[in-house]
Amino acid sequence: MKHTNTTFGYDALAHFGRVNASISHELKNVMAIISETAGLLGDLSDMASSGTPVAPDMLSDCTKSIVEEIQRGFAVIRQMNRFSHSIDHPVESVNLMDVLDLSINLSTYLSFAGTTTIAESDGQPPVVATCPFLLQAIIYQTLVYTFKHTGNNADVTVGVNASDEEKGWKIVFSGFSLNGFQVFPDPLLQTMAESIGVTIKCDSTADWLELIVPSAIDESALLDGGNIG
Repeated sequence: MKHTNTTFGYDALAHFGRVNASISHELKNVMAIISETAGLLGDLSDMASSGTPVAPDMLSDCTKSIVEEIQRGFAVIRQMNRFSHSIDHPVESVNLMDVLDLSINLSTYLSFAGTTTIAESDGQPPVVATCPFLLQAIIYQTLVYTFKHTGNNADVTVGVNASDEEKGWKIVFSGFSLNGFQVFPDPLLQTMAESIGVTIKCDSTADWLELIVPSAIDESALLDGGNIG
């Protein structure tokens, strides 16, 4: 199916909605735990008021649980803000390590997510001029495909290396099998990648997948042929 600008814009908006839905679900989990713990504190308070002994450790554990969940909630909100601002500029210079960090953090809110580790990068920072939102979406969807076919036992390593084939960088995924992938990339992911000059390469019989990201893209080409709005 050929994606028109309108269809592509809708797909990009749908991605924005799906990610925000996973974030809100995570925040709902945080609030549920706080609510349950607050209820327990209320019960303990009633017990103490009626003269029933209450172990100090129980009060301490409840307080600790609430504090931990509040901190987790703040962390989720920070990622939500980073994601929301990824659409601020159609094209800007970004560090690939920052985009990877955001994409991986967002993927942890998926119920079927495995473990993802970022390999340390040597040398100069991998800075590119690209569309941050679409690049993040491509990386995120690649992780979604990976986890869907390997399950939450997956232990994926992602690293960034200089590309020998063209001026740019390679984002390399390893630590899993691609044998279960029926179609990768799918037409939508391929369209997103082509719109910002990203090449997706993988071997369906081996532990190998990479995204080749150019150092810079043509901003006018993105706005004309791959409008994200």
